[in-house]
Amino acid sequence: MIIIRKIWSALTLPLLLITLLTSPVAKSSETADLVSQNVFVFDKALIMGQGITTDGEYFYTSGSITALNLQALGKFTVEGMDIVKSRINPLPDVCEERGNNHIGGISYYDGKIYASVEGGDECYACIVTFDCETLEPTGEVYDLPNELYDDGIPWLAVDTETGLLYATKWNDAEYLRVYDINDGMKNVDNIRLSETIHRIQGGEIYNGTLYLSNDIHGNGDFKRILSVDVVTGEVKVVAERNVGGENVEAEGITFVETADGAQMHVLDYNKLIGIFVHHYKVDF
Repeated sequence: MIIIRKIWSALTLPLLLITLLTSPVAKSSETADLVSQNVFVFDKALIMGQGITTDGEYFYTSGSITALNLQALGKFTVEGMDIVKSRINPLPDVCEERGNNHIGGISYYDGKIYASVEGGDECYACIVTFDCETLEPTGEVYDLPNELYDDGIPWLAVDTETGLLYATKWNDAEYLRVYDINDGMKNVDNIRLSETIHRIQGGEIYNGTLYLSNDIHGNGDFKRILSVDVVTGEVKVVAERNVGGENVEAEGITFVETADGAQMHVLDYNKLIGIFVHHYKVDF
């Protein structure tokens, strides 16, 4: 096993170096101070191209390659982002059987990963939970109305203080949907947003406010972070991130204070190169 790992490291190191030399160069902006970044290629990139969340001790990631019918979950240390565990095709049988083939954004709550899942005719959008220790499905699958998520459910975010889960559809979202985890995922509110939002790839609650990773097009090298007041529905642009190129796709977002002073951590996906996790100091 040790020999195999050494061979694999020898194979991946050149690609990692090429990635670092040829990849877009993310930079700090006035509203998002880039502290550091991690770069992942090959197998690690496969398990972290969609979502990221944290329990304060570990980062959890999700990845999906729909063309290959491949989904994955990963677990990494917060400091250093060393891989702890991964699981390929973790969706429960009921999801596989009806064609659910994509895990999007994820969020942590009470020892579980809550994942936005889509694909398939019978249930285009659903929420699936996984055990944080094993990354195995817990058996909980919550179907969502197709008419509310007619282009899928790309993200979700759980408020760990209240047990409320927030989600929208991907494009032309006018409402923030609110679900109570502790009441069987009951839809308890539909908050009208102050403006229609588009291309939301990830979300997380931080200090009582919902923050969204916005993969906007036509804005050069910049991607946006939006804030949403979960009481009034007011939407604001709170940060613009220079990700270094238009070919970089903004994905998941999470928050935890790390030793280097960063609080906000965002996944960015360059499909030709690999995955970047950018760590920012922010003042929200």
